Amino acid sequence: MAKFLLYLFESGLCLSIFYLGYVVFFRKETYFTFNRFYLLGSMLLALTIPLISIQMDVVNYEYIKDTSQGIEKFKSYYEHLILITDPEFIDEVETSNLAVDQSNVIPLDQVKSDTAKSSNSWKISSIIFIIYFIGVLFFTFRFLFLLRSLRRIIKQNTSSETDGINLIYLKEEMPSFSFLNWVFVNKEILKNEEFEQVLEHEKVHVNDKHSVDLILAQIITIFQWFNPLTWRIQKSIKTCHEYIADRQVVNKGHELFDYQSLLLSQLISIRSVELVNNFNLLSIKKRIAMMNKNKSGLLAKMKAVAIVPILIAAFFLFADMTSRSNEVMASNKATVSNSLNGDWMSVNSQSGQAQLLVIRDNKLTTMILDSENVINSIVYDVKIKSKNFILIDGKEKQKVNYEFENEELIINWDEEAIVTYRKAPKGESYIVLDANFQKLTYPKVTELKQYRKDMILMHLFLSGEELFFEGKRRDFSDLDAICKNIEKPESSKLNRMTTLLEIDKEVLMVYVDKVKQALRENNYLKIGYVAKHEDKAQNETDLALFMLLPPMDAEFLEKSELADRGINLFTIDGSKAIDKNLLTKKLKKHILSNEKYVMLYEYENATSYNDYLTTVNTVFATVNSIRRDYCEKQGDDYDKMSSEEQRKIRKKYPITLTKRNIDTE
Repeated sequence: MAKFLLYLFESGLCLSIFYLGYVVFFRKETYFTFNRFYLLGSMLLALTIPLISIQMDVVNYEYIKDTSQGIEKFKSYYEHLILITDPEFIDEVETSNLAVDQSNVIPLDQVKSDTAKSSNSWKISSIIFIIYFIGVLFFTFRFLFLLRSLRRIIKQNTSSETDGINLIYLKEEMPSFSFLNWVFVNKEILKNEEFEQVLEHEKVHVNDKHSVDLILAQIITIFQWFNPLTWRIQKSIKTCHEYIADRQVVNKGHELFDYQSLLLSQLISIRSVELVNNFNLLSIKKRIAMMNKNKSGLLAKMKAVAIVPILIAAFFLFADMTSRSNEVMASNKATVSNSLNGDWMSVNSQSGQAQLLVIRDNKLTTMILDSENVINSIVYDVKIKSKNFILIDGKEKQKVNYEFENEELIINWDEEAIVTYRKAPKGESYIVLDANFQKLTYPKVTELKQYRKDMILMHLFLSGEELFFEGKRRDFSDLDAICKNIEKPESSKLNRMTTLLEIDKEVLMVYVDKVKQALRENNYLKIGYVAKHEDKAQNETDLALFMLLPPMDAEFLEKSELADRGINLFTIDGSKAIDKNLLTKKLKKHILSNEKYVMLYEYENATSYNDYLTTVNTVFATVNSIRRDYCEKQGDDYDKMSSEEQRKIRKKYPITLTKRNIDTE
């Protein structure tokens, strides 16, 4: 609430500077089109400048630095006055952003004291906002009423069209006026020559889109209704419109004396509607004086340059400008926030202390493992300052000091808990293993499917050279016992259940194969390798690449035996780096050239799990691509086929992939 009131106050002050510049430099000059756009632009800029955030580096410029501090000192006074209207706004005006010289800053304790005095059941800021909102509603309905009145006048009178302009012939005796593409005129009270002059005048308003100016100014005035200068500017814009129209009528050859006489004759029954351009709205004396005045010379036009210092003054005073010096370089909020954003793993935390931090989007999340190995997660709104965090949990606020140096974040949670954190690279996941958080970086592949958690038989984790089950470190020799002791469902469901493997991409295949062998020996043949989707736009979770392990009684046929059965073998050599594009090209050619084929992927103990899964995924993706291409040529969509139809395509182009570790007998 206080932020909004501060914005309204600053936009009003900004508008005052612009209007003062107009009164001093431009109002009495005759370059009316410039005045028109200056006035309208000033209203728009006054609304936008307080929303602009600019950072200035004043390290080596003492004069600019002193000026910046003076501006911030000036701003701190009115910010303080608005601050005390809303108790919840105390921390929004941060002293670290006010000035380098802290003697210029209003003490936070004083702000809290003043706030306490105003923390009644009805906050002052709420009352001010309600009054403001009532004003906005009133002037909005007033604006709509004016539009409705014009619509009624159009319907009640006859009309015709000339030169693309709609003429409305008024029955009521009133001065002529225009709005958008309509010109309202009472032809009965005007002579032919007078009618032509009035029409020429109003055509200028229509062709120059003066009504658009007035509508835009009216809308801005609705939101700045409390500011008397917005009403003055709106009136000044209409003044410029009339001066522009008068000048163009005279320039087109109409007699100056006759035209001025016409203005005088229209003094009776003056009626002003804010949204329209009235023929005789302004003081006749002023308009006649302007028509008789010579055009401004070059020297007067040079006054337009004065807009530059006016704009600079407005930006310095009301934009959100953050200055930096040697003393406060480290306190720059944006720089610090960018450095701290990310995931942080603790290097020395204990049970009950935050072991994992996630900082991003003005949120700080702590992950804590208690003595029962239960994760407690708390999400705070966070304000990052030069030496401390302000953690906000609902109405509770906590100040936590920190140091950030040498890529380490040291947080002093309390006197007995000083924890050091190191930043983790992007794209990693964290799981609880052996009463601690462990990072797992999954391979990125494409041929993934979502798994159902109720169809997971068991969950195994591999990180480095270590195996984890149910969050605890296990020996690979325990795998057989784990498989035998796991709680099994009825046999019909057991055959459809999956063993889920979560493996860090740097794990070597020698350890992965130990797990696969134990699963084969216990006849758990369906496995799912958890991975991330290669497409960044893919937001699904719980994804895995599914495969079937060969049963223990499966036979490995030699190449000669395959040839005797008419099966052509395609071998993938995993002992060297694999080019995915080249592999895809060769594999496609082999599959399309042979009715029966088998693919053999030979890898080594030292092959990384990432290389293994990436290669397998390439095979899957290639075969699936062939299936889709085949269906597309038939006028079908493979992905929209029924299960039975897909089964026929899979039979035509099967994924007959065998994997073999050449280091294992």
